[in-house]
Amino acid sequence: MNFEEKRCPHCGALLVENALFCPYCESVLIEKRPAEMPKPKRRRRITAALLLAAILVVTLTAVGFANRGKIIDAQGAELTYETDGQTFHLALSFESQGGAPFFGQPLFTVEVREDQVRGQVSSSRVFVDNGGGVDKKNEFLALVDHYEVTTTPCGGITLLQIDETCIPTTSNAAIEAIPSYHTEQLKEGEGNVIWTIYLKNGDTLRLRHTVKITRVPVVTLTENDYPMATIDDLNALLDTLAHEADRKSVYILQLPAVTYEGGLTMKNFCCDLIGSEGGTTFTGTVTIATRGIHPSNITNVRFVGDGTGIGLSASEGAFLHRCTFENWEIGAYGGLGSWVNATGCTFRGNGVGLWLDNRGGATCSGSYYGDSVYEDNGTAVRIAAMPGTDTLDFNNCVFRGNGVNVVNAAGYAVDLSQIITADN
Repeated sequence: MNFEEKRCPHCGALLVENALFCPYCESVLIEKRPAEMPKPKRRRRITAALLLAAILVVTLTAVGFANRGKIIDAQGAELTYETDGQTFHLALSFESQGGAPFFGQPLFTVEVREDQVRGQVSSSRVFVDNGGGVDKKNEFLALVDHYEVTTTPCGGITLLQIDETCIPTTSNAAIEAIPSYHTEQLKEGEGNVIWTIYLKNGDTLRLRHTVKITRVPVVTLTENDYPMATIDDLNALLDTLAHEADRKSVYILQLPAVTYEGGLTMKNFCCDLIGSEGGTTFTGTVTIATRGIHPSNITNVRFVGDGTGIGLSASEGAFLHRCTFENWEIGAYGGLGSWVNATGCTFRGNGVGLWLDNRGGATCSGSYYGDSVYEDNGTAVRIAAMPGTDTLDFNNCVFRGNGVNVVNAAGYAVDLSQIITADN
């Protein structure tokens, strides 16, 4: 039998192959291996953990749904909500309403001039009653935690956004928001205004209605189209347009550089007056009574009086730009339901330069009144009555030599922080 040589690792003695014991030093030659730990039985533990997690998820989901409350989506402009024995009927409308019961307005059409690409829409309002003739806005507002107003433009409207939301003080609406639009020229389209109202009890109410933009033709007339040399020519043209013009169209009169001895009245249709750089002047009152179709734009026109009367009197909306009002009892007057806006104008030597007396329901058509000069007037600006909550911005205006700069009897929000005065 052959043996391979093997020596004891402890004393070096020669041993037989596969020796497990050294007889010389009495050392055990078996290699010691660490004992393996038994593997735990994990399947039962994993199953129990998964079961516990599932129970926890179901419990949390149930609690979450309980805390979130109900979601009531009207998919329209009206809904009825009942809670704690009370009934609330909510109605969305772009138009003011006299009193309960209120009615929803799912679609509101805005007629936009062809040459206009942006503007504001009438306020989107939430009215609340009890489903009958009782106004419930105060009771409902006590339940409201907060609300959001969002928009979804589509079609030809490239932007539909909310400029402001508020709880109105001069309306029977519970809440209102003012949307504005931006659209490509000549394009028409629609967009949705969506109200999401979150109540303190976790319930959520959602209503919506639609703004539709349609285009209104714009027609420009010059002295090459009709005689415009005298005030009689101009009144004859306006009389013709009042009877024959398309009431939905806007007419722009490009006036020559002449002095019109007397005044005129614009009625029944929308008319813009654009004066010439050489000087277009009226010595009599220009009256705007266009029946609420579109605001009139009066640009680069001089109104020169004899110390009495009114230079421009508007019972409808008007934008005055780069106009001059001199030596009138009242330079420019906006009354009834009008919103008269003046920018870049000059009011000089008048009893009252600009008198704002809107006692109707017109919404804000433009709150910036800057870049004008008010000089040597008895009262530069008188604010007797105005609707809405916008801040009238007179920044960059010059006030000098006036008896009083601003009389704000209406208590309307006015920003005069950056005006220029004789003391500056």
